[in-house]
Amino acid sequence: MSIGAGTQSRQPTPDAGGYPAPTPELERGRTVYVLSACHFCHGTDLTRAVMGAADLLHAPIVGLDEEGNVIGAIVRAGKPNLQTAMPAYKDLTDVEIRDLARYIHYLRQVGRYKELASAADEPGDAREGAAYFKANCASCHDRTRDLDGLATKYTAPVLRARLLRPAQDHTPPTGTGPIAEGRRQHLKLLERYQDSDVRNLLALLRERRP
Repeated sequence: MSIGAGTQSRQPTPDAGGYPAPTPELERGRTVYVLSACHFCHGTDLTRAVMGAADLLHAPIVGLDEEGNVIGAIVRAGKPNLQTAMPAYKDLTDVEIRDLARYIHYLRQVGRYKELASAADEPGDAREGAAYFKANCASCHDRTRDLDGLATKYTAPVLRARLLRPAQDHTPPTGTGPIAEGRRQHLKLLERYQDSDVRNLLALLRERRP
């Protein structure tokens, strides 16, 4: 179907649980999140953190989760000592926990990208960036072969955006090939970045090489 010049793309309509997720798998996770009333304390985009609820958008422990192994333990045990007294969800199945965890990771990736992409472009430390690159990026990227010249190829906002999310898509990749696995690793880094990490990596990319 062709799209006329005057046709406007339709925006998704939010409901009480936020916006519909982009895939059926993530929508299953959103269903668990909403039916378990997680959105009342953590928000539909993880940003509320009201009355003592954990800030799921920035909590480092959530970034360590793999397929619900951390999130599931917390959800099933509950947090009875919080002001909000998070209940224990012992009846959630392993599949529901996995779907819930994937949805929370998706929301974190969307939220962190929004924050970091709009952050002020302040100076960083190229040496710290090199150390971060060696520890987190060098297993897939060769700095001289893959990344040299990127700072001159893109404007500052585009360079920052591509550093944060090279594929420009939050939707979890499917498949088991190297491209899909590379996207998964980039999305994990997106959840775990500190503001200083991004500044330092950008300083490394902009560093003049002999």
